[in-house]
Amino acid sequence: MSVFLDISAALDDNLNNMAGKPPIAWENYNYEPSLGTLYARATHLPADTTQASLGDSGQDINSGIYQIDVFAEAGQGKNEAYVMADLIADQFKRGTDLTYNGRTVTIRNVSRQPAAKNADGWYQIPIEILYYSYTDART
Repeated sequence: MSVFLDISAALDDNLNNMAGKPPIAWENYNYEPSLGTLYARATHLPADTTQASLGDSGQDINSGIYQIDVFAEAGQGKNEAYVMADLIADQFKRGTDLTYNGRTVTIRNVSRQPAAKNADGWYQIPIEILYYSYTDART
């Protein structure tokens, strides 16, 4: 069973298929941002897997956050970062079903978190995408 990989791949594929996507810093790949070029960083943050139903054919519910951080050069205004944050949020609309390897991931909610300037010269806006996926119970 490849539950964790399938869930992550469904979310990554949806971001990767987004029209107008910026360069993306993927988990566990080297990425060197270029100051002045907006980019996004995708991070999968799984939460608890809990029992959803009982019995031999019972299911688990896997939930978590798919966080996409938008980075724009600090000191250059917020417009470019806000526009990209909206594009990303539109790509992960509430109720959207994503499928990978026969596994369905449902988007529960999308929200934008407070922006901040970081020490490396970037203005960062986190987008949190809450999801869930029902899977066969692990035995």
